[in-house]
Amino acid sequence: MSLKPPFLLLFFLTFLTTSSQEINKGNILKDRQFLIDHSELTASDSIGNFVSIRPHRVNGTLRNYFVEFYDHMNFTNRVEIKTQNETKILDVFILNEKAHIFIKEQKNKSISLRCDVIDLKTQSFEQKSLLKVDKNSTQEVYRALKNDFEINLEYSSKVVLSFPVIEHKSLYAFVKVFSDELEELNEHKIFADKNILNKNVSFLNAAQHQDKIYLLFNLIYSKDKKTYILIELNSQKSLEVHIVEDSYELINSDIRATDYIISGLYSNHKEGGFKGFTHYTIDLDSFSLKSQQQTEFSNKKASKYFSGLFKGNRSIDIKDIFIDEQFNTYVVGQFYFMRKEHVNAGFPVGFPIATFSFGSLSVFITINPAKSYKVFDDILIGKINTKGELLWDTILELRQTEKINSKYNKKDSSTYTFFDGNQLKILMNGYINMDKEKLIVKQDKRFSKTNLYAIKINPNGKIIPEILFANSDVIFIAETAVKSKENIHILGQGNMRKQLLKIKF
Repeated sequence: MSLKPPFLLLFFLTFLTTSSQEINKGNILKDRQFLIDHSELTASDSIGNFVSIRPHRVNGTLRNYFVEFYDHMNFTNRVEIKTQNETKILDVFILNEKAHIFIKEQKNKSISLRCDVIDLKTQSFEQKSLLKVDKNSTQEVYRALKNDFEINLEYSSKVVLSFPVIEHKSLYAFVKVFSDELEELNEHKIFADKNILNKNVSFLNAAQHQDKIYLLFNLIYSKDKKTYILIELNSQKSLEVHIVEDSYELINSDIRATDYIISGLYSNHKEGGFKGFTHYTIDLDSFSLKSQQQTEFSNKKASKYFSGLFKGNRSIDIKDIFIDEQFNTYVVGQFYFMRKEHVNAGFPVGFPIATFSFGSLSVFITINPAKSYKVFDDILIGKINTKGELLWDTILELRQTEKINSKYNKKDSSTYTFFDGNQLKILMNGYINMDKEKLIVKQDKRFSKTNLYAIKINPNGKIIPEILFANSDVIFIAETAVKSKENIHILGQGNMRKQLLKIKF
C-alpha cells in the first residue's frame, strides 16, 4: 500500500534528520551566462574552497573562459579570462588556495602546456609555463601532445607532468616535476625497455607517495611473456612483475601505506570475455611482489555479463579501486556503450573535404563530423583481500540510462563513486522501487519521481540505497562531483539556474 503525501513528507523529514549526511545548498542563482556552455569544470580543497571554470565555446572552439568564485555556498562574482589560438582546458584543481587551470595551447607549429593560476582570496591572475615544444625541433614530443587523453598532471606533494612519447620505434615516459608553486625541479625520459617496439609497450600512469614518484608500464615480450614494470623515478630502480600466461588484463592502481596495488579484471582473450578479478600487491619498502592472484567471479550474474556480451560498441571501464583500513581492495568497473552526436564543424553544406578519382569517375565526400561519448550503466564491484582472494562480487543494475541521442542538463545517467568511513558509496540520480526485491536503478523517469541517492555497499557486499533528497528544478549531476576529505560539492544546473550543493559525510 502506497504512503499518502502527509506520511511521505513526515517520513522524508525524519529520514533527513536521522541520516548520517549533512546537506547544505546555496542560493539559487538565475544566470543567463550559465547557458554559454553545458558543462563546467569544478574543483574544491580540504578547507572548503570551491571554484567553477565555465568555458565559452563557439562552434565547439574555446573562446575565453570564466572563473566563477564562491563564498562558502554562494556565487559571488565572475572573471573572464581571454584565450588565444587553439586552446583546451585539460583539468582544474586547487593548490595553496589557488585555482590552477591546466591548459593546452596550439599555435602554428608549436604546442604549449601551462597553468593559469588564480588566487582565490585576491583574485589575482598569473600564467606559469610547464612545457613548450616546437614541431621542427622536438617532433616526437610534439606528436605525443596531440593526444589530450595521455597527458596527465598529478598533484599532491609535487606537481608531476607525464605522457608517453614514441621515439625511433621505442616508447618512453616523459616526466617533468615541479614544486607545488610550479617551480621546475627536474625532467626525465624513462624507458621501461629500449629493446621492445613501442607497439608492445604501454605507459599506464604516474603516482606519488611519501615524496617518491612511481611509473607503471605494461610490456609484451611475446605471446607467453607479458609483464608490468614499476619504476621509482629518482633511483630508477625497477620491479618486473609477470602476468599469468595467455592472460589479458584491464587494471587500475592505487597506493595505501607501503602497498602499491594493481587490480582489475582478467581474460584469456584479447578483449572482453573476462573470467574474474586479478590482483597484485607490491611492497614499496622492499620493492618486491608480496602477492599475485587471479580469481574467477563468484557471482553467477557477473559471469553471465561476460558471456558473449561485448559485441558492437559495448565494453567496460575499471573506473576506480579503493583500499580500506584492513587493506582489502574494492574494484569498481562500469559497463558502457558508445553514443555519437553530430557536431557543427563550421563547414558549408556540400563542402568537398576529400576527392577520390577512379578512372574517369570522381567521388566527392562530405564529412558530417560526429563526437562520441560513453553512456554508462551497470556497475560491477568486487572485494579482494590482502592475499588477492576474491571475497565477493556484485552487480548494481541501472536501466533506461539514456533514450535520446544527446546529453541535456535534465538528463543524468552518471554516477560518482567514492570511499568514506571505510565503506564504498555511489552517488546517482534515478528511481528505485524500494518494494521490489530486485534492486534496479531507473534513470529515465520524470523528475517528479527521481531522487539523488547515496548508495552504500557494506563490507559484506549488501547494496543499501539511501535517498538524500528528491529532485526538483535544479539537477545535481553525479559525475561532476568533486570531493575533498569528507566534503562533496556538486554545482547543480537547470532552466538558467545554478545552485551549489555540499554533502558532508
